[in-house]
Amino acid sequence: MRSFRVIVLALAASAAVGLVPSAAAAQQPATGWQDSWFWGAYGGQTSFATAIARTNAPTIGVDWVITRSRYALNVFAEQSYFNAVSTVPDFPTSAPRRVDITDMRRVGFAAMIFTPELRQLKPYLGLGWSFNFIKEGTPEGSFYATPAARDSVLQRINNARSIGKFFGSLGFMASYGKFAPFAQYTIMPTKGSGDWMVNGEGFTSIWTAGIRYNVGSSISKKW
Repeated sequence: MRSFRVIVLALAASAAVGLVPSAAAAQQPATGWQDSWFWGAYGGQTSFATAIARTNAPTIGVDWVITRSRYALNVFAEQSYFNAVSTVPDFPTSAPRRVDITDMRRVGFAAMIFTPELRQLKPYLGLGWSFNFIKEGTPEGSFYATPAARDSVLQRINNARSIGKFFGSLGFMASYGKFAPFAQYTIMPTKGSGDWMVNGEGFTSIWTAGIRYNVGSSISKKW
């Protein structure tokens, strides 16, 4: 999806701009997990429900984290892979029309708040916002009352393919030199979201685990 690529490039550009004033600092060896730049990769599973059924989808992603002593900023991009069925209101009856949907992409950011350490584990809570895109939506059936009805259904599908959502997360990082394995659980409210393809009961849940690499110090002095 072109809009997805544009947003990913914009986030990457923002990260690059942030790196410029800290280039000298980033060349210094990292002294610990705090005040550092991390780049990471992860995998996991996304569980979501439509009005038809619940789907569990494999998920991969990359992220960028800048840490302070108790806080961090996280920017990420991920994709879940699936083939599922959702619905949109048909026209003119508003009866549900089934729609085949494929894959979901998420791009977003979150503020991370670290809680007291547990030995080498650094638990954290997160609150963020993500832009969520269904890659493809194809209506089932070929019968429409009129050409205008067909156009209306296609427009509803297009409108319901993307939405912005708040989410919360909890997780932990572990520090082993420059490497920081992590695990995270994210929950995003999607119950009764009639303006999006993910329109079933409950929440969308995302379990992920991966590793982040400390590329260097992010600032020359602490906040």
